[in-house]
Amino acid sequence: MSFTADVIATTLHAPLANVEKHWPLVTEALATLKILEPATEVAAIAIIGAESYLFAPEKEQGTEAYFRRMYAFKRALGNTEPGDGARFCGRGFIPVLGRAEYARFGKLVGVDLVEDPDRALDPAVAARILAYDFMLKGVPKAAADGDWVKAHRLVRGDLSGWKRFNGILISLLKLMPEQA
Repeated sequence: MSFTADVIATTLHAPLANVEKHWPLVTEALATLKILEPATEVAAIAIIGAESYLFAPEKEQGTEAYFRRMYAFKRALGNTEPGDGARFCGRGFIPVLGRAEYARFGKLVGVDLVEDPDRALDPAVAARILAYDFMLKGVPKAAADGDWVKAHRLVRGDLSGWKRFNGILISLLKLMPEQA
């Protein structure tokens, strides 16, 4: 089942034009990795909707001081140089965060995200990043198993944003045909 732009926009209260523009890029990226299944579509819509009210790739908001405090020299993120905190703040449908993730996903999608982190805001690049993130973390299996808490945790690392994710999820699951 493929959700229409109208259904997604209505469910998320997102701008229809953004959904019409970006949803095909997401489904194409999922299909390219052979993970385009109804449950994976639900997971993608719910996580994008939980991350962005606009159904668009976004850049994390914050000041230089905020990014320095939150991310500068965080070895777990691969941030080792002055300015890395702000340079490699969250961007995309699901936030790529830290020098290491920008390098990793850049290689996977064939774009030098370390040299130009704002390329993660390009909708086609953001869609491919989301698809690789889902595939590498096992989101399609968790979604197919109906383990939505696990699917959310695999992407977010915790349950932040769960309330919005779950609200979207409930609405989308009601639209799916019953499984035999």
